[in-house]
Amino acid sequence: MKVKLFVLISLVFLACKSYGQSESHNDYTQYSSEELAAMIWLNNLYDRGIINKDDSIHTSAEFQKALLDTIYREQIYPETYNWNDVLDFMKTKELKKAFWHLINLYYKNEKNKENVLKIMLSYIKVLEMDKVLVGTFYTYCFQDPEIGIIVNGKPEISRPDILEEKLRIVREIVGYINLYKNKIEDEKK
Repeated sequence: MKVKLFVLISLVFLACKSYGQSESHNDYTQYSSEELAAMIWLNNLYDRGIINKDDSIHTSAEFQKALLDTIYREQIYPETYNWNDVLDFMKTKELKKAFWHLINLYYKNEKNKENVLKIMLSYIKVLEMDKVLVGTFYTYCFQDPEIGIIVNGKPEISRPDILEEKLRIVREIVGYINLYKNKIEDEKK
């Protein structure tokens, strides 16, 4: 398990380094297929799923899959969120799904809050967790059966109160992450 985690962390660091370089050079031919796969994986992790750009709404492939594939939706939106699913998603490197489940486990009780925060904070050295959480939220929130329904392949929000509560949770977690990052920075000084 530790070896797999080390490999995953190494790929993420490589992707971060490669991604930063590729933005300025736009020459992807210098990268191996593994490096490119890691870059794509990282970009998908940060992707918001749905954005308003150039007076249009753009959606990602993950957003579309969660919207239109009922079997896939069952994985993302189970009747009851549980820790076993989170672990399974983490083992298969489906971190966006794992983080969505963690967001939904967060507000169930105080012990969950503590455990979710510990997991989130363990990732801040390798991922920009604020971006990951915002991306996760905007990828999966609008298709959430607790928040609305799908009509003719489009989400309709029927419970904006639940949508706002889940957004509040994301903001709260991001707030804790930022406090922790600031604490680390202060300790370095």
